[in-house]
Amino acid sequence: MSLNKLVGGDCGGNNSLVQLSNIVRRDAALPQPLSQADRFVNEFMAQNSQTPQTFNMNTLLNNLPQDKTVKTTPGPSTSSYVPNVNTHMNRSWTAGPSPSYMTHSVMPSYPIMQQQMLLPHGRTMHNPHLQFITEAELANMSSADVQAKAQEFVNTIKNDNEVEYNEFMSFMKKVSAGEIRLTEDPGLDQTERKMSKEDILEEMNEKYKEEWDKLSDVNNYWDSEAANGIAKEYAFSEGNVMLENKSALEIGKEKLKMGDVPGAVLCFEAAVQQQPDSAEAWFLLGTTQAENEQDPWAITALKKSLQIDPTQLEGYITLAAAYTNENMPKHAYISLLNWLKASPKYSDLVPEDIDPMKLDVKELERHVKSLYLKAVHTNADEIDPDVQNAMGVVFNISQEYDKAVDCFQTALMVSSDNAKLWNRLGATLANSDKSEQAVDAYRHALGLEPGFIRARYNVGITCMNLGAHKEAAEHFLVALNQQHKAKSMFPESAATDTSSSTIWTTLRMVCAFMGEHDLATLIDERNLTELNKAFQIE
Repeated sequence: MSLNKLVGGDCGGNNSLVQLSNIVRRDAALPQPLSQADRFVNEFMAQNSQTPQTFNMNTLLNNLPQDKTVKTTPGPSTSSYVPNVNTHMNRSWTAGPSPSYMTHSVMPSYPIMQQQMLLPHGRTMHNPHLQFITEAELANMSSADVQAKAQEFVNTIKNDNEVEYNEFMSFMKKVSAGEIRLTEDPGLDQTERKMSKEDILEEMNEKYKEEWDKLSDVNNYWDSEAANGIAKEYAFSEGNVMLENKSALEIGKEKLKMGDVPGAVLCFEAAVQQQPDSAEAWFLLGTTQAENEQDPWAITALKKSLQIDPTQLEGYITLAAAYTNENMPKHAYISLLNWLKASPKYSDLVPEDIDPMKLDVKELERHVKSLYLKAVHTNADEIDPDVQNAMGVVFNISQEYDKAVDCFQTALMVSSDNAKLWNRLGATLANSDKSEQAVDAYRHALGLEPGFIRARYNVGITCMNLGAHKEAAEHFLVALNQQHKAKSMFPESAATDTSSSTIWTTLRMVCAFMGEHDLATLIDERNLTELNKAFQIE
């Protein structure tokens, strides 16, 4: 319901507040036994029977009493950094009716102060004689005695319409009927009747021990993978026809070379189900899901791979990058430490007397940086692209983007055919507000791997930052079309959707920036066919 419908008058007709007032007065006029509270309400309504019209806040404020002892002080001036919105607002956008139509106030002009409540003339409150008992006396009474006392009270005032149906009387009736017990039976064991506070707390602590542990370890919980949506077990796509193909692993590698990242994902999913102990299959599944803009599943798959074969050095760096994307810095630093431990060249650099799990994020950051700087100095005469790649990830986590750019550029000097390195360089340049240079790095990545969906998505984000919204939308649609290709591998499940929700959400945002609000429905329906027509994408 709009504000105008609620408070605006329709050329003399009743508005919603008037209708509500009429209902109250109509119900009050019905012949029925009235309690004392009801009579007070009726008196108030009778004194204030003026039909409410629209609400005038200025009239209400004028009716408020002013405290003469309070001095009015001028409010703070508007900062030059915060524009006054009201001064820029067009009057035609002001909600509600014009103030000139607000001629009546809904509130009476009574001083707002607490008054003593008076009973109407000719009416006295029935006051039965009550006998109070102490808590100690109650503790020594049996349940039957308490019920008898409650019944005695109920019988005393059961004919008084004023209190017969109030909440306290309802409570006393339940006590008299034995539905509520205020004391324990004398037959119970004395230790059972009078448990000490310490005994109760100990019993509760034992009963809810697991819950207490979770609540008392809040920091560790929010740092955990479960709190960040990382599954312990990988959830496979249903209806995958590649499960029947024993060459799924090799076909996946071919699809990856051809740029069919979503198709490769499905092949590798089939491969790990056929060979659950294959570290290579799990590694390829993890790295490909990272390229497919699906970091949570990449993390789960890469962890499986490293559990089987802890010597896969590239897996640690890819895992650290995925953790960084999911804003899990501590896990990223641990992965980078594990890379050093697993490396035959640098494992001696890691001290055994420091437990990284006991360090906070800042301490862990300093520890990891110092170790990687030692690794760089170990081979000062040659460039190790893996060390430089890992250092780039470290500086990305700490948001030292200029240093990260230097590391990735150094790594690319000896590993220029690494599409992942080009993509990481592009993302770091974009985070450094160097969008034009970032686009150039992404082009290198896409030139090496045309199906690199993450790089394509990153190009779209950079175009958004440059204000090129149409081009951004086109890049997002290309990425979604690439992911859509995988649907052909689900003949038994037409409803399977392998596309990224992140890309869909960003596409909706950029269409809003373009003013193409009519496309929102197509995006919500994930109607790629019509969206391709709208942007003339074949």
